[in-house]
Amino acid sequence: MISRKLFSRILPLVSAGVAGLAMAGENPEAKPIGKFTLIYNVNNNGYVDVCGCKHKKVRQGSLVRRASYLKQLRSTGREPLLLDGGGTLFAAAERLKGPEREEAIRKAALIVEAYNRMGYRAMAVGVADLAMGLDTLKQLTAAAKFDVLAANCFHKESKKPVFKPFEIYNAGGVRVGVFGLLLETMGKYYLEEVAPNMQVTDPLTAARQAVEAMRGKTDLIVALSHLKQESNYELIHALKEVAAVVDPYIQYQNTHSWIKEEEWLGVLDDTLFLRGDGQGARLGLLDITVTRSGAKLKPADRQAEIEAALNNGKATEEDRAELAAFKNHNLFQFERVSIEPHHKEDPDLNNLVAEWKKGIDPSKVARFEAALPRKDQFLTAEGCKGCHETVFEFWRQTGHAHALESLQKTSDEHRYDCIGCHSLGYGEAFLDTSRIGNFANVQCESCHGLSPEHAKDPKRFHFKPIQEDTCLVCHNKEQTLKDLEFFTMRKKIQCPKETN
Repeated sequence: MISRKLFSRILPLVSAGVAGLAMAGENPEAKPIGKFTLIYNVNNNGYVDVCGCKHKKVRQGSLVRRASYLKQLRSTGREPLLLDGGGTLFAAAERLKGPEREEAIRKAALIVEAYNRMGYRAMAVGVADLAMGLDTLKQLTAAAKFDVLAANCFHKESKKPVFKPFEIYNAGGVRVGVFGLLLETMGKYYLEEVAPNMQVTDPLTAARQAVEAMRGKTDLIVALSHLKQESNYELIHALKEVAAVVDPYIQYQNTHSWIKEEEWLGVLDDTLFLRGDGQGARLGLLDITVTRSGAKLKPADRQAEIEAALNNGKATEEDRAELAAFKNHNLFQFERVSIEPHHKEDPDLNNLVAEWKKGIDPSKVARFEAALPRKDQFLTAEGCKGCHETVFEFWRQTGHAHALESLQKTSDEHRYDCIGCHSLGYGEAFLDTSRIGNFANVQCESCHGLSPEHAKDPKRFHFKPIQEDTCLVCHNKEQTLKDLEFFTMRKKIQCPKETN
């Protein structure tokens, strides 16, 4: 729950969960222009795989998990608007030397094609995106099906824009204007090296021009502003039309790849201030309902909190005044999404990465035609029962066999962020949680993996043994809030040996 005290500060930073499409505290009399889900990330830093924290047992991120998460999110009926705040394709230039440069460019091409397949709509240009030179960036993004935005970048001679300044997207019936800005205070020697024919102008002037060009054509404006923190503060103070700013958290020319949970979401001058972890580890998500074109955003759960206090006769005059202000605003709910192992791996992106590793141009890799190409590879516990009845009966007595019930007790059985660890094959065998069927609960293949030919030839086609990494997919501290005692817990679910 987001408290009034927290939101009254200059930078109150919070994280709140989303349970479904319905927005808490919606005014039933207000007919929405539309609803959509804004999903953003920033400072991907050229990452394709999981984050670089090798000391962690459970590492977040990877394009294949992100794609799986987004597919699962769409299955809930949401219409996402995917935005990248910049610093996307490369790490900092000083990290890329010699042969690493060629591999970095190959990775960047993979990221562009992955973004195409995930359905990204826009990416801002960050300083690191220029690390291989402007010409290389233009060549890479020529294959992009999303817009590359920077309103303050111009050719020195012609004075024409180098990138699109802004674009307007229709998301769930809402006209969302998005503009990008590039850090204007990057070193002049660096800029001369990577983009000698490009001029980076005053971002505030460019932002004003972009907002003016969109005037009357949008219901909501979002800035992908790859500027220093204090520059984004100035932008918010100066441009009241901007509803949200995605900030890369640049302080003293340094970018924060990892930020505290309370730093993800803030409010400054009634404008949302959005941040996120780097390396593709986590995403920010806002479910937004727009009822008033051009109005700012307020937290739906705070409105619901005040209305509950009113109904219970506990609302103060201050509460009533705050609630009255909600009538002039649109509503949002925020969630910080950690891309954990339980999001599995998207088969299409998995194939894309596998082909890329063979040296194939990512844009030339064919997509899977079937939405769930691995569905028929699952045997399910019922399929294993015929030969392993003793194990099946043991499994029925474990918590794994009743995992879905724990969600049903709290009416969370349709939550995309829960169902993957309480079922078999979510995202690969099924997406519609109302038709879960034989895939309910944690089953044999949830832990042992797939071996579709096992029933035909058990001696030849084995299942993999259980390792700690297998369990950490779901039993990790991010999900359970406690460390996994692997050897102790394994005994509780370890299959009995069969005599036959």
